[in-house]
Amino acid sequence: MALITMPSTPAFSASTWSIKRAVAQSRSPFSGHEQVYEYSMACWQATVTLPPMKRSQAGAWQAFFLKLRGRANTFLMGDPDGQSNIGTATTVSVTSGTHAIGDTTIPLTLNGTLKAGDYVQFGTSATSQLHMIVADMSGTGTATIEPSLKVAISGSTSASISGTTAVMRMDSNDLGWDADHVSKYGFSFSCTEAL
Repeated sequence: MALITMPSTPAFSASTWSIKRAVAQSRSPFSGHEQVYEYSMACWQATVTLPPMKRSQAGAWQAFFLKLRGRANTFLMGDPDGQSNIGTATTVSVTSGTHAIGDTTIPLTLNGTLKAGDYVQFGTSATSQLHMIVADMSGTGTATIEPSLKVAISGSTSASISGTTAVMRMDSNDLGWDADHVSKYGFSFSCTEAL
């Protein structure tokens, strides 16, 4: 599995960004009482559309799709509208210690504030893990994140709050494009976080 570089231009013209979870629920037909079990699976999903473009730009996207080889390879992508934070922090680091898979509270050191809705990325390149801050925090403190950690991290783990990404994989092996009578190309695709 290779990590393929996605073209950086043009910017997406539309996007849908969501999180997929596995939660089982059953209800007794006699008492109406429910049982709920939350599984650990939680992954980011996206559907994006690029603006119409000429072949000179479209070629880079066509090559990207071909290099992905369907669902065989992965790429980095983040929420297009979440590439800068709502808060004032420009740097972040993980406070020393080890933080286990499943943790949703992580001690961080900031040089400002992070607001609910800001993203934080732990790891780099093929180890990138994307999380959202779900409660405001500032300075040195405990960040509450979702989804929970998928890999253990420590004080030596790289952390970022700008240009955050996750490792993504296409949802289909069939990747293609449209072109009209004036050679304007259109691209739209969906992908899910590769865990």
